[in-house]
Amino acid sequence: MADIPSDLFQRIAERANDPMRRTAMAGVNAKARPLDLASLSADLKQHAPPQAQGLLGALGKVQSLFGGNMPGFSMMGPGGIASIGGMPAGPQQLRPPPDEAAWAAAEQAIGRPLPGDLRQLYAIGDGGFGPGEGLMPLAELVDRYRELTRAPYGPLGQDWPNNLLPLFDEDPVLGCIDLDSGEMVAWDPEEIEDEESDEDWQRSFKVEHPSLAMRMSEWLGERTVEEQMRDGMRDAAAQVAARGPSPVTGYPMQLDDPGQQAEAEIVFLGYSPALRSDFGLPETGWEDEVRRRHGLL
Repeated sequence: MADIPSDLFQRIAERANDPMRRTAMAGVNAKARPLDLASLSADLKQHAPPQAQGLLGALGKVQSLFGGNMPGFSMMGPGGIASIGGMPAGPQQLRPPPDEAAWAAAEQAIGRPLPGDLRQLYAIGDGGFGPGEGLMPLAELVDRYRELTRAPYGPLGQDWPNNLLPLFDEDPVLGCIDLDSGEMVAWDPEEIEDEESDEDWQRSFKVEHPSLAMRMSEWLGERTVEEQMRDGMRDAAAQVAARGPSPVTGYPMQLDDPGQQAEAEIVFLGYSPALRSDFGLPETGWEDEVRRRHGLL
């Protein structure tokens, strides 16, 4: 298996050391505002109406279930991205690379030497960067491999291929390296539509890249979720600006089709005679005046 070329390795290391771009969700998680469930529950107890008792009970059960080790996740709220549980918000440091003792233990557990290109990645840090949720920390990688191989894993009792080592959790796809060929194989459980079909199990494994280097090269061109959100908002704003102002209200046009825009404004203005007057519309026949200004009559 070929090593990762030095120029590609350098670019991988640069992105891995960028706490806002090292994984798809890194920037979102770093900017998320931690939500204190205890404070939220206390505030609800003091100010919430009686109808909120069910919510209070649910929050209490969540806290008692997870204690201080609640798994983290992020969600969109009215104030932006908020995080619940998990690591505190803010940029996180990469974990130091595994030492030789950790490598020896991993190779003993897996039962074979690990390839040089994989060792190169771990020289950057002990996981936490790359596709999906990032390269698994070495110890987690070993645990995941043991979980997959300790007993038949397929729906019909098929064995997990011993040569496939999971590297990236891309939910639901698991990105694996083939320890025999060096190829990157994606295992997609959603391909298993019929659990009674061995053909579906076999189809759930698909070679997607000829090498780990090629997968990481593709990752360098992948945008983070934060970048996708920012680009989407910018594109949406550009589309609105390109439509120009409404000839009736002066507000930015929201729809490309003039007919649809006119009918939407008629619904909006139908609730307020005062607004119709402000926009110079007559008391009667104002609907046709809206359509006329849009060039429909």
